[in-house]
Amino acid sequence: MKTRREFLQGLIVSVGGATALSACSGAATIAATAPGQRGRFYTGNEIALLSRICDLIIPRTETPGALDANVPGYLDGLMTDWASDETRSIHRKALQLIAARLDAASGNFLSASEETAVRVLTELDSNAFSGGGLAGYRSLKGYITRAYFATEEGAMEELKWVALPGRWDPSVDISAGD
Repeated sequence: MKTRREFLQGLIVSVGGATALSACSGAATIAATAPGQRGRFYTGNEIALLSRICDLIIPRTETPGALDANVPGYLDGLMTDWASDETRSIHRKALQLIAARLDAASGNFLSASEETAVRVLTELDSNAFSGGGLAGYRSLKGYITRAYFATEEGAMEELKWVALPGRWDPSVDISAGD
């Protein structure tokens, strides 16, 4: 369980990442990616892995999923334009470890059935968040969720953010118990 301070730090990092992308030409920095297509930071295999994980963590339902919001492209832009060399190196090593664990449990995670992929990723997730190590996976999942909610699809359709909800009344009478 995250503390309020850890949650706020993650939120600040995601807002900072979004700001960094805006400073680096915004939408032009976020290239559309397809599984197997090479990104500016990620290899084709890394994009395929990231796309599969994103789709399983935030699938399309009645609202857009992580792939609809181009989370892999968003993360590719963050890693290219914002992340330090140390962060990139740690992230790439984490992806290699995650891929090895998922492949070992499924045979080949990218070509596994959806049922198998969900089971294997759920086991990895449970292990990572119950003290079984894999800080790189916990970090990746945080990147994915923060990137999703920083996109228009995540903020406007999933969270249903409204700039001014309801009517604003600057002078409201307050009685006892309010």
